[in-house]
Formats: sequence, C-alpha cells, structure tokens
Amino acid sequence: MAPMEKNLLALDLGKGSLGMAISRSGLFVTPLPEVRFPGGHYEKAIEAVSSLLEKEKVERFVLGLPLFPSGDECEMTPIVHSFAKRLEAAFPAIPVSFQDERYTTVEASQAMRTNGKNSKKQKASIDSVAAAMILERYLNAVGQGDDI
Repeated sequence: MAPMEKNLLALDLGKGSLGMAISRSGLFVTPLPEVRFPGGHYEKAIEAVSSLLEKEKVERFVLGLPLFPSGDECEMTPIVHSFAKRLEAAFPAIPVSFQDERYTTVEASQAMRTNGKNSKKQKASIDSVAAAMILERYLNAVGQGDDI
C-alpha cells in the first residue's frame, strides 16, 4: 500500500483569481481565502502561493485542469500549463499534479446556494470552494477520499 499523501494544496486558477484549498491530513479538505489579481497578472498568484508556503507545509500542488465538457482543451488549458511551469520553477521541490476540474465551479455554486449563499455572496469564495472540490476529486483518484 502506498503511503498516504498529505499537505496537498489545490489551486483553481482563473483569469483574475486563484482559489486555494488545503489538505494537511490527506483526508479532510479546507478551503482557503481566495486571491484576486489584475487579469493575466499570474505573478501575483505565484506571490500568494509563496506567502502561503511561509505558513503551510505543502508536499504537492494539485492544479485544476480546465477542459471543455468533451474533454478537449479550452482557452484556459494552456494558461494553466504555463502556470504549472511557473510553479515548478518557483518551487522545484514541490511536484505538480493536474486534476480535471470540469463542472467544479457549477458544483461549488450549487453547494453554496444550498448553504444559503446567493450568487452575489458567492463571488468572494467560489473559486476556493471549487479548489476544495478539485482536491476532493484528487484524493478520491488516489484512493484517499470518501468514495473508496
């Protein structure tokens, strides 16, 4: 049996935002405050990750991979791959894994609506809730989630 993966940081990259969620235990996922930056200024997202790494031990990045429903690459896919290269250059000791993020924002919105947050109230945290869902999918894929 493979050792349990812990200290995972999920990232949901948007054009002007970065949703983040962490799993310290490899079992439970916690959304973190999301980061806003001017559209396309991804160095600000790298700075936010660097700041977080001063406080948190991270052993793997799990980066949401945006795809069309068909599974084909979309406009954001090459941007996310480029961001992954930036992460690898900035933090060479931390490997990057990709996780399909299709429908996570829709699922996050539905979950937040169920918990009483309307669309206007969701804006500040929807990307981090989506990052949490990306991380839960990853944990399930490696056999550590609750779908075992």
